[in-house]
Amino acid sequence: MEEMKDTKLPFNRRDFLKATIAGASAATFINVMPGKVFGFQKNLTTKKSTQLKDRLKKNGILIMPGAYDALSAKLIEAAGFESFFHTGYGTSASLLAKPDIGLVSFGEMCSRVKEIADAVNIPLIADGDTGYGNAINVFRTVQEYIKAGAAGMFIEDQVWPKRCGHMNGKEVIERGEMVGKIRAAIDAKNALDPDFIIGARTDAIYVEGIDKAIDRAKAYEDAGADFIFLDAYENKKQMEKAIKEIKAPLLLNIIEGGKTSPISAKEAESMGFKMIIFPLATLYAATKAMQIVLKILKDTGSADNYKDHIVEFKEFVKLIGLPEIMEMEKKYIPEEKLIKKYKQT
Repeated sequence: MEEMKDTKLPFNRRDFLKATIAGASAATFINVMPGKVFGFQKNLTTKKSTQLKDRLKKNGILIMPGAYDALSAKLIEAAGFESFFHTGYGTSASLLAKPDIGLVSFGEMCSRVKEIADAVNIPLIADGDTGYGNAINVFRTVQEYIKAGAAGMFIEDQVWPKRCGHMNGKEVIERGEMVGKIRAAIDAKNALDPDFIIGARTDAIYVEGIDKAIDRAKAYEDAGADFIFLDAYENKKQMEKAIKEIKAPLLLNIIEGGKTSPISAKEAESMGFKMIIFPLATLYAATKAMQIVLKILKDTGSADNYKDHIVEFKEFVKLIGLPEIMEMEKKYIPEEKLIKKYKQT
């Protein structure tokens, strides 16, 4: 066994305490400090919010899959994506096994954002639903999402309880109320992290039609939104109209089987979109894979019959960081305890 060596934290404990008292989470603080912390973080000298803001200034569309938990986020990072999208729909499905109809509370959603942000080194845009109340609630929601480690978020103009943008039965609040929410969101982020990205989503296409939805989007842009998210386009003509009339960066949401016909990232970029999200591809793929494996197991009663459909133990524990944990044990746990623990001679 290798000789154990002392290790030093790559930040001053006093500074860490100050950051904690000021309201910054450990994950947020680590993101701006150099060095490898607790065996999991890479060398991050730039905040995740700054990374995302800088990326959006560059050419090229940003492709973002959706994560519904820490593991799905880890897989997205391992696949090489620059950034990703936290899905409230996926959170409701994975946390409650219920549809996205406003059943997940603010506290539950914020906790999920933190779990996801802590698991990866790439920036995420979080689903803020309606902000969980009026403009005052939005102010707190934004600041709590920043503390949780998100690099950006969006809020939408639906009436609470809201529902998935590709479901029927949606209602929207008055445009002026949403403008106030966006202004509160901008003030909230400027107080803690000016680089934090604020997006404004409108669900008005379904309720009021594309023209009024674009009018809303323009008002939200004027209120300070960093990007605009018109959800559930019904055809490409609506997309082209929005791109022509809205100056802010536009996000396109593609849900398999949803209201918007699927288009590729390449086509979306050629049309003028800056971001394209596939928020449910991971959730739907995982669901299908589990259905297949469970049927094989039920029909055959054997694990050997589905090995080709899954990752196995050694690959999985490597993915979730067991080798790094074992290296940490060598640094921090007395050698004699490790010898006894692993029965080494």
